[in-house]
Amino acid sequence: MRKYFLAYIIILLAATGVRAQNYYRLRTDMTIKKKNFDGTYSLTKGTVYYDNITGKLVMDLWFPHKETYVMYKNMVYVFKDGKFVQAYQNPAPPETTIFALVLKNNLKYYGLEKSGYTLTDIEEDDGLVISTWLPPKQFRNAAGRLMIANKDGLITGIVFFSSENPDKVVSKQFFENYREINGLYFPTKMVQLLYDKQGNESIQQTEFENIVIDEKDNDRFYDFPIERYLQGDGANR
Repeated sequence: MRKYFLAYIIILLAATGVRAQNYYRLRTDMTIKKKNFDGTYSLTKGTVYYDNITGKLVMDLWFPHKETYVMYKNMVYVFKDGKFVQAYQNPAPPETTIFALVLKNNLKYYGLEKSGYTLTDIEEDDGLVISTWLPPKQFRNAAGRLMIANKDGLITGIVFFSSENPDKVVSKQFFENYREINGLYFPTKMVQLLYDKQGNESIQQTEFENIVIDEKDNDRFYDFPIERYLQGDGANR
């Protein structure tokens, strides 16, 4: 069950900068509070490392358990106590996450411009620019349309609709408390609302702090030695 929860985080952790500089690294502490459909609560804390050159995204968690998740290409690798535990397919490659989109100044439309989605409508409402997007034809059985709200060039929210019922909302995501760091704008708070088929609601709040751009240290995370761990030699890196 935890595997699917982390996959969900990756998707969430599925800006418009004013500089043309090529940024390549981002590190941030992350706290995730979640209310599940059944009314139970969960809390996750850790540090995220993303490197645009190595193409690796590492979630080094310390609460509620100390474990490391490494996202690389189309796979997620899980490590505990210096040992490889399991691997499974990645629903959202690192380059599609919010960390990559921020570094590339491509969060304004959630990276949809280069994803195969089609812009079908755009309108202005009380200071918000609202755009509607349709997924590629080959994915429309699994994904519905999206509506994105922007204010002052920054994304503020996304509404996800059902692929089966184009008027049924299945999820909402809000981006809040932007901080400017080295000319990049990062939303330090994200709130996701999910609805199941019975109309029950799940709420996830993700907060980021201690954000660092282009850090020179911590290479062991930015270029996490996956193969060494798989061979059982990770503790000696």
